[in-house]
Amino acid sequence: MKKPFVYFILVSIFSLSLVACNDTPDEPKSEPSMVVYECNERLFARTKAFQAIEAYVPQLEAMQVNVLWLMPIHPRGEKNAVGSPYCIRDHRAIDPAFGSEEDLRSLITTCHNHHIRVVLDWVANHTSWDNAWVTAHPDWYEAAQTSDEKLWKDVAFLNYSVQEVRDTMTACMLYWVNEFDIDGFRCDYAHGVPNAFWQQATGEIMKLKPDAFLLAETENTGLYNAGFNLLYSWTYLTAIERLYSGSGTMKALSYTSTSEFKSTPTGKDRLRYITTHDECSEKAPSSIYKNAAGELSAFCLTIFMGGVPMIYSSQEIGYTDKVNFFDYKIMNFSAKNDIRDQYAALMQVYQRTRDLRQGTMEAGSLSDQVAYIAYTQGENRLLVLCNTTNASQTATLPAAYQNQSVTDMLRDEKTTLPATISLSAYEYRIYKL
Repeated sequence: MKKPFVYFILVSIFSLSLVACNDTPDEPKSEPSMVVYECNERLFARTKAFQAIEAYVPQLEAMQVNVLWLMPIHPRGEKNAVGSPYCIRDHRAIDPAFGSEEDLRSLITTCHNHHIRVVLDWVANHTSWDNAWVTAHPDWYEAAQTSDEKLWKDVAFLNYSVQEVRDTMTACMLYWVNEFDIDGFRCDYAHGVPNAFWQQATGEIMKLKPDAFLLAETENTGLYNAGFNLLYSWTYLTAIERLYSGSGTMKALSYTSTSEFKSTPTGKDRLRYITTHDECSEKAPSSIYKNAAGELSAFCLTIFMGGVPMIYSSQEIGYTDKVNFFDYKIMNFSAKNDIRDQYAALMQVYQRTRDLRQGTMEAGSLSDQVAYIAYTQGENRLLVLCNTTNASQTATLPAAYQNQSVTDMLRDEKTTLPATISLSAYEYRIYKL
């Protein structure tokens, strides 16, 4: 995905030459943009979660999701355990609460039939204390190395200076690609494992899947050279949270976004999100975005800032309380949901504007509360407006936009832009010129 060049312009000198919308179709001429769904199985069912997730695949497709990330599917450890799904007892096994091997194969087949790739959450840094390797190969383990690891008493840390550890972990990853047709991995705490191992593992995976999805949970850009094509955007997450909690600015958000992309090599990208399983476990999204409408507004702003969008399960159904990912919290994903319908509508516009989003990008504020993003691609323009507050806001559009005929992409209708525009609480608009 082409990285956008984000820069600031003052509202008083904001001007873009405008042209009337042409008659070319809105549909992208190339492959759809990547959209990731982080799936917490413990929200879907206490038993046979794979089947419940499989039934949800058509809804994922409607939201334009084309990568399903399954949080750890392996059995959790019990010795010294605290219930974390990242405490792995067997890297080649499935937690029976989620279903059988055949249930997983069926889920993967259904996803592939709906043009959705399936990736596993992979924990290479450590294992549970009752993992068979602890007793069979005590030399495969080492003492805690970092302050993070010293806090994690439920897991034992692998020693990657041992070649057998590198070879065995690589073989475990390849097992899922070979036996289940898994399409890649989201690698937990990736910077805790030597880059040399990742180079070995990702190289072997790419031999089997040249287009493998390889996401590293880190902002350490050295992991790009280790074979990963996506890194996290923790700094961006902090900036978007500050903007919507009232302590940050659009200027700061744009600066953060630009800085992240400057350190992202051509051909690589950043995962962009407004919450994750970790973030949602630590604090309720409502403490930042107030409600589901606030989350939608922040998500709209985020996806048009560039990168690869990620939706965390529960976000799309409007659940804004904390979710402890150690525990089960069954939610009704099968019911009709207006919030999910709004995500689907937004993501359809996102995909339809893919070609426009390859153009030059500008981002800034029309007021302290109303953010804008504008793309220019040849003679075409795209304008995104987002009210970042839980109150109605009015903003004056630049003179170059006033009285222009545009297409309202969310309503799929022609309209004329006024001199001033009023946005209800957390409302967002997307216009094509």
